[in-house]
Amino acid sequence: MPPYPKIQALYLSANYGAPGDLDEALQGVDVVINLLGMYPESWAQLGEAAYRTGASLYIPSEFGPDHRSFDYQSPFEQKRVQSEQTREKGIKSVQIFCGVFMEHALPVGRHLGIDLPGRSVTAVVPTGGSDPRVSFTSVTDVAMTIASVACRRPSVLPDAIQIASGTWTLRQLGEYYQSLIGATVHVTTQDYLAFRESVLNSDHQSPSSHYQLAAGAGLLDYSTTNSNDWVSAGMWEWRSIQQHLTGI
Repeated sequence: MPPYPKIQALYLSANYGAPGDLDEALQGVDVVINLLGMYPESWAQLGEAAYRTGASLYIPSEFGPDHRSFDYQSPFEQKRVQSEQTREKGIKSVQIFCGVFMEHALPVGRHLGIDLPGRSVTAVVPTGGSDPRVSFTSVTDVAMTIASVACRRPSVLPDAIQIASGTWTLRQLGEYYQSLIGATVHVTTQDYLAFRESVLNSDHQSPSSHYQLAAGAGLLDYSTTNSNDWVSAGMWEWRSIQQHLTGI
């Protein structure tokens, strides 16, 4: 691919309760990257401002599981809405799905029941089936992906991409960490159907429980569907799970 053009990246701060402030902050901005947490109202306000100020590309606040394949309602459904709204306005919107942040899940991650220092891993698995594989992605790789997407012409971009720095089963994760520390890491399992029922019937729909549910259904395996090669174009090496756990 041709060399990237020179761009200027800015972190912008504005009062989301005042549309005029947002518009002023986004004047002259071509690419709007939404790095907000779970604030759907602010997502909508930012998308509207991107439209009003003439941005050509909007990267919504995704950076998590590809909820398009979920066959049940989840908190991530709100993320789909923001992308559809900006596309309806005519702004190119690219969703970036990346599985689980390494830095949030390893060696301890409440999203997936991982506690490697405590030598414990709990995996949600289908009854009578094999352990599902889970994709992990380094925050650095996510940042590089955002930069790669932001530097390309909107007309050549897909609506969504998946990326994955590494993909293992949680059992493999426990076994690898066990080899590093020379002590047993206990891997226990939860039945997927029972776990699904408990999650979907709960009054509190937490993102963490839905990460575990998606992992148990095999919906966080991006090992064969990712766009890693297209995104990096040979410009950087994806960080492996081994590198992360050994601090290399």
